[in-house]
Parts: sequence; C-alpha cells; structure tokens
Amino acid sequence: MAKKKTKTSWLKWSIGSWIGWKSLNYIVNHPHFIRDLKLSFKSYLTALSDLIDALQSLKANSAQLQVELKKTERTVNQIDRSVDRFQYKLQPRLDKISELQNHITDELNQVQKQTLDKKRK
Repeated sequence: MAKKKTKTSWLKWSIGSWIGWKSLNYIVNHPHFIRDLKLSFKSYLTALSDLIDALQSLKANSAQLQVELKKTERTVNQIDRSVDRFQYKLQPRLDKISELQNHITDELNQVQKQTLDKKRK
C-alpha cells in the first residue's frame, strides 16, 4: 500500500508540474495576457479614481444644496407671510363682493317674478 500512495503522490506531482509548466509556457509565449492584465488593472484604477472624484463632487454638491435650501426656506417663509397678509386684507373685500352678488341675485329674482306675474295677468 505504501507504494501505491507513493505512485499517487508522484502522479499528482507530475500532473501539477505539467499544468504549471503549460501555464508558465502560455504566459511567456502569449504576452498579450500580461498586457491585457495590466490594461485591466489600469482601467480598474482609473474607474476607481473616477468614482472617488464623483463621490467628492457629490459631497460638495450636496453641501451646496443644503446651503441653497436654507436660503430658499427664508424666501418661502416670506412669501407665505405675504400671502397670508394679502388674504387677510382681501377677505373683507371678498365678503362684500359675495354679499353684493347675493343682493343682485335676489333683485334679479324679484324682477323676474314681477315680470312673470305681469305676463300671467
């Protein structure tokens, strides 16, 4: 049994050496593999650098957005106050217009009723 184990170990070593030799031979005889690996690595680093730049830009833009939102909040509050003031001043006028409209409607109904009564007689 010991010999069989030795044969298996020798066989594994032989196959492993053969695969290693073929791999090394492929890499040496095909320089595009190394060149492509370098290009892939460079493109990965470029993409990573672009991502970092984009994140920094995003951070700066979000900070600027916060500043602008604070500025617009003050303006929106001023507009709301102006609208409330205008509505406060406008409400009595709207009430008076509504009152006059009701009065005119009543007068028209009364005139129409008189006209119908005259036509019936």
